[in-house]
Amino acid sequence: MLRCFPFNSVIHLIHAMILPLVLAAASVVLAAPLRERAANGNVVGAYLLIDPKDGPTKLAQVVAQASTMPVNRVTLSFVRPDMYYEPGSNTLVGTGFNYANSGDYGFAAVKDAVSKIQAAGVDVYLSMGGWDYNCWPYTYLRYSVAPYGGANADIIKQYGNGNIDNCVEANQWCYACEPPSNGNSGADSFAVFPEPSWSSIWTQATADVVAAQNKANSPAVVWHPQIYGGQNWTDPATGKAQIVVGRADFATKKRDPYQDLVYLAKDLGLVGIDLDYEEFWHADTFKVGSSDCNASNGCTLWQTVYKYSAIVRDFQLSIAAIYPTLKLSTAAAAVGASGETWWGGNLKGLWYNSYTIMPSLTQFMTQGANAGGLNVMTYDMSDATDECPQPGVCSLPQQVDFYMGTYKTMTSSNAGIYVGYEIGTPAYPTDYTQMLNLTTSAFATLQTNTQSNYPGGFYWEMYKAADSAANIDVNSVSQKLCAQLLPGQTRCQGNLPSTSPIPVTSTTAISPVTTTTAAPVQTTTTAVIVKTTTTAIIPKTTTTAVVVKTTTTAKKTTTTAAVKTTTAASGGYTAGAACTNYGGWACNNSLICSYGAAGTLVWVQVGTTASC
Repeated sequence: MLRCFPFNSVIHLIHAMILPLVLAAASVVLAAPLRERAANGNVVGAYLLIDPKDGPTKLAQVVAQASTMPVNRVTLSFVRPDMYYEPGSNTLVGTGFNYANSGDYGFAAVKDAVSKIQAAGVDVYLSMGGWDYNCWPYTYLRYSVAPYGGANADIIKQYGNGNIDNCVEANQWCYACEPPSNGNSGADSFAVFPEPSWSSIWTQATADVVAAQNKANSPAVVWHPQIYGGQNWTDPATGKAQIVVGRADFATKKRDPYQDLVYLAKDLGLVGIDLDYEEFWHADTFKVGSSDCNASNGCTLWQTVYKYSAIVRDFQLSIAAIYPTLKLSTAAAAVGASGETWWGGNLKGLWYNSYTIMPSLTQFMTQGANAGGLNVMTYDMSDATDECPQPGVCSLPQQVDFYMGTYKTMTSSNAGIYVGYEIGTPAYPTDYTQMLNLTTSAFATLQTNTQSNYPGGFYWEMYKAADSAANIDVNSVSQKLCAQLLPGQTRCQGNLPSTSPIPVTSTTAISPVTTTTAAPVQTTTTAVIVKTTTTAIIPKTTTTAVVVKTTTTAKKTTTTAAVKTTTAASGGYTAGAACTNYGGWACNNSLICSYGAAGTLVWVQVGTTASC
């Protein structure tokens, strides 16, 4: 998940020279755009990860092919939740979008691209959040990872010599949010969703949540406006002061980030905005129940329900006041609509409880003129028996259908509820034998049994590779969804841009986090250790991992790990020796290429053979 990348000025100059030429060429294609917006309101959506290395090139390619791509929605990802944007300023400097790091930080180029893409019949959204922009390593480690044990907690042994107090800022709290290989540099590369108490709109939003809480007679609300970037926060459990990750510019300027995203959307001319909320740390830090949620009645995450609801309400009020036609979508955890016991470590039941006390918020996103939909992250799942939502419901098609059904039951409708797909190797689980990849056959079953019951589908991510011949590739997914959901549109015979606009090395760490890329790349999913009885997908719910981190989080990850094969690699492989292809197997599946104690890729022995 990401942020704060050093940006090479030479690359920036090249992008600045090339992008206008590509866009100019694209304008010829767009002179007679195919305005094929779905008359039935159906959606085929793709998340597009933007970063300084290849984001400008990716966006230029999307512009060039917008009129023939088999999608009708593209969601640009991500801006920071502690962003600021002053209306009319026409700069992305305070957003953390990472398109560029000088001048207007890409504002003019992005606005021009948005205009051309939308003229070609594809709606453009901008997403706030993603895993790194949701993760506070200190609290995530101490309250979402350590209490539940399991594989996720092994990082305390690996980087803290078994003592959680050795997990400090210098080692990014034992690399709780991202592994060392992801390249995150300091607290600025992470963020939390703030509570801007000085904002009149936020004040109204929180008052509305309190009123709903009182009416529902649910536990009292406790706000935390003091928790934002750079502030000292005293952990009530340890008595130690911690500096909150993220930025404070928005606070210095007395801006409301949620209101400012609406201002930015208006100035960019966007059709919609997207909320990717994944604060596992918040749910576990402020939960009610035992530290490990081990009691028979588990724990409750009401404070996080209130915070999420207030954020959505702020967006709703801001849209009405600033940009009434703007649509709002949200990335929702697969387990989010469950009304069953929460065992900690993910966001199970968050959307269910929000709907219980303030149904109008979900209805705003699923019905009417502002409905952008619920993008349900039905991926990063495991077929381990204790992670299946019900006995016998363990395959990917079965679990996706089950979790989609919980949202349909929650809202008593399928309107605005979209099925999520992750291309290639999932971020979770770490045990490859229990991993549920989106294979060609699994996708075919999902199309027939599940997608046919819902008006939209989306995938993470437009440039993510399939990783295996058995897995379905992103272009095929997009074309097949398009043919199913947007029948008769000529764009469904078109193609997505190349999956490799610029050579990029992308891997997913086997450690408790989720995806890693050459430069810190924001992913949107992660996972957490989660305690489950029979229903929690396990850790995370909005984008990646298992009793380790994840399960349903738009993980939106950029991993390209290889998939397990049954063919032995030909000679020269030894446990402990360096390797290069993360996730690759050798010696009849006795060795796997993964991260060792030093944070480098080595062959790890998991079978009976140490070399071959």
